[in-house]
Amino acid sequence: MNSIGQTTQLPNYSCTENDVSIQFTLSSSSHSAWNPTSSCSLQQCNTSLNGNDDCRSSSTPCFDYRTINNISYCAPGILCSILERCDNITQTCLSNNSVCVINSCCSPQAVCLPFLATQICERGWFSTGNMANARYAHTASVLSNGLVLVTGGTLDSIYVYLNSAELYNLSTGTWTITSSLYNERAAHTASVLSNGKILVTGGASFNTYLNSAELYDPLTSAWTTTGGMTNARANHAASLLLNGKVLVTGGYNGYLNSAELYDPSTGTWTTTGNMTNARYNHKASVLSNGKILVTGGENSNGYLNSAELYDPSTGTWTTTTNMTNAREGHTASVLSNGKVLVTGGFGSSILNSAELYDPSTGIWTTTTNMTIGRFGHTASILSNGKVLVTGGLDNGYLNSAELYDPSTDIWTTTSNMTIGRSAHTASILSNGKVLVTGGGGNNGTLNSAELY
Repeated sequence: MNSIGQTTQLPNYSCTENDVSIQFTLSSSSHSAWNPTSSCSLQQCNTSLNGNDDCRSSSTPCFDYRTINNISYCAPGILCSILERCDNITQTCLSNNSVCVINSCCSPQAVCLPFLATQICERGWFSTGNMANARYAHTASVLSNGLVLVTGGTLDSIYVYLNSAELYNLSTGTWTITSSLYNERAAHTASVLSNGKILVTGGASFNTYLNSAELYDPLTSAWTTTGGMTNARANHAASLLLNGKVLVTGGYNGYLNSAELYDPSTGTWTTTGNMTNARYNHKASVLSNGKILVTGGENSNGYLNSAELYDPSTGTWTTTTNMTNAREGHTASVLSNGKVLVTGGFGSSILNSAELYDPSTGIWTTTTNMTIGRFGHTASILSNGKVLVTGGLDNGYLNSAELYDPSTDIWTTTSNMTIGRSAHTASILSNGKVLVTGGGGNNGTLNSAELY
């Protein structure tokens, strides 16, 4: 398998996944899912809900491999001769691109299953390990080491605020508790700084709005406090500028139009120009030219269709053309072509509309509608350039998901999440999969997580 730099005899089946060749066999007695001499045969995976792909057919089934922690991975029958052996003591693999499975039919010793092989079989949604805490209005950040840090949120409908944090490990599919934040908080922001640390700002806690900020260091797994914002705020937006500073805009503590900048080199905040409109539950997008586009939200005048631009070089705001629809609780995604896709939200009703902002002209144009209205959903830009929209609310918690293709301006439905959820998070992982965590569901706040 060329993904681990080994050459072997020619197998009887191969396919290409993300321009990398995977070779596997189904007839040889030395493959990882079947060994007649030891009467070993792995159970086939149920892949009927995973959509279609070129690598799986009735003649090339996928099998259920298990780790020592009983985490399930689905992959084809791979030639034993090209698989690394796991460390006998630690049951780990030398490569971060593989996972140790203990039930293969290769040998009595556990072997390393390449993640690339699992991606051939796993399409659509599948559950992964549950978080230690159910949480709603939390944050999730992908660290430079590939782990995902989840922070804070609320536990249930009576608003028990959390200061706990935990880490998701893609290689094991498990969560581990890490050190707690100094403050319980929900509806806060978390930004990955250029130095790899995570800056958490503001939020709400026990009917109090916070101006405090703190930093998580992945190297030490410790939190330290840093300078406080000038204004306490929740449901605000935070944007990492090209110069490494963080711009925080708006939010609620009363309706705020203020903005301020955090300088990681000094750990201090300075105020910058005020937005034209006070707003919370808005979105802020970093454009390719370095400016910040702020869209929608809500203030004392109701739901907003206005948009404005922040120029870091001058510290000033200028209005740009209005969106077609007023909306809050929407999403805004910067596409590979530089345009910004805004989807859904709540305005005059729950919206299924989507529209595109072109920074080169400053003009909004409507694009095709989503198949369903939703707010409190997520939007993630996949490695293929498509946008995955998940969940949200529309007369109940949605488990539906759909894909927007910028090249055709068309939405298509994809397989449903395992559970309906809103106010969840969605994170693009190093292997291209999307991790969805927590949120609110029909049975209360969720601790479940799933992968697309």
